[in-house]
Formats: sequence, structure tokens, C-alpha cells
Amino acid sequence: MTQKPLIGLTSTIMSINTIETQNENVDTIVVYNKFAETVRDAGGIPVVIPMGKPEEAEFYAKMCDGLIFTGGEDISSITYNEEPHPKAKKVNKHRDDFEIELVKKARDNEKAILAMCRGYHLLNVSYGGTIIQDVESEFSDSINHFQSSATRTEPSHTVSIEEDSKLYKIVGEKEVAVNSFHHQAIGKVGKGLRVAARASDGVIEALELEDQDKTFLLGTQWHPEELRHENENMMAIIKTFIKEAKKIKDRD
Repeated sequence: MTQKPLIGLTSTIMSINTIETQNENVDTIVVYNKFAETVRDAGGIPVVIPMGKPEEAEFYAKMCDGLIFTGGEDISSITYNEEPHPKAKKVNKHRDDFEIELVKKARDNEKAILAMCRGYHLLNVSYGGTIIQDVESEFSDSINHFQSSATRTEPSHTVSIEEDSKLYKIVGEKEVAVNSFHHQAIGKVGKGLRVAARASDGVIEALELEDQDKTFLLGTQWHPEELRHENENMMAIIKTFIKEAKKIKDRD
């Protein structure tokens, strides 16, 4: 039996047209390969979790040592009791419901959690928080949070990290450069979570548990998996998560 931790990657469904499907659009389970590559590089074994029914979440939470909540669609405003903003984009309420339950079951089973971009927003909603549905509409002096002049592996703005945060202990710097691909942001912070980093315009860029002695949980607005080769601090985030997942595997 392998001694490497098993890391679940959340996924979505996209209708994809390929030669194999004879030019017919077919619903396909999708997760960026970069997540799987990063988990392997950091010493874990990736497994894709298909979007399912909420009652299936406990099975996956118990099976995995750690879970990565990946990017994708906007979070449906219904999940945090708000009406949709005119600039809201594609949502997937089915995915929201499943992943919210997956967060809860992972928390109940004390599994390590790392969430990025959409997954970061989902994490906050799972803890009772809310989402700013369109950053530019709420922040008149907002910086550009959806980079178009830089590749996914290049940073586009900086974030300031709280010195008393677990994130600061991981990266060892008060300011880091990150990439940025979002138009939504964290609104009210969920109960039990705390702010670990902000952009210069005040947008919350990272969340972690208030109780830092509990099982590892970190959410980032940016994509550290895309920056891991260019910035060792980004890989440190992934490796720390995998290390904590390994502890859980050894515990169980």
C-alpha cells in the first residue's frame, strides 16, 4: 500500500466536442491537469472527485487525506441568500451543493483542505460567509483582478500577508506577487475563518482557520499551482498542505 497521501481534486462538467465523439458535444468531467501535476510534484497522489450528490460527499471525505477545491464557475448567490448581480456569470448550483457538503464532511473528518479561486469562495460560503458578486461594481478604485496581459504562470499584482497568520509562517514574507483570474471576491468572512492576506485595494486574498492548531485549512484567491515553478513560496504552500495530509494518512 502506498504511503503517499491521497488528494481529492474537485471537478466540474463541461460539454466538449472531440474527434473521438464524432463532433458531438459530450458532457465531460473536467479538472485542470496542472492540479494533478502539482500534487504529484509535492509528494501526493491525485484523484479526481466527480461532481455528485451531497449524500456522496462523506465517502470522498473519508477516502481522501486532503482535498483541493479547484476553480471554475461563479458561486450561485442562492447559496448565501442573495439575489444574482447583473454581472454574475455562469453558475453551477449542483456543484455548489455537493462541494459545500464536501467541505463540511472534510471538516468533520479532520482532513486537510486547500482551496483556490472558485474553491476559495466556496470554502467561505461553506462557513457561512458571503461573496461580493462583482469586484469592479463594489470597489470603485479596484485594481485589475482578472489579468489579461500576463500568462497564468506570471503574477499580476501583490498581496500583503498578515504576520500572525499561518500563511506567513509558510511563505515567510509580508508581501508576495500573485496571479489573478476572478471578478468575484470574499464578502463577509465565514464564522471560524480569518483573513490571512489582502490586495492593495482591500480585496481579501487568503483565508485560514482562526484556530491555527486545528487541521490544515487554507484558501487563496490566486492559483499557487500555476506559480510553483517561478516562486518557491507558492510551492511551499502546496508542500505544506501535502505534508499535513500525510500526517492525516499516518494518523488513520
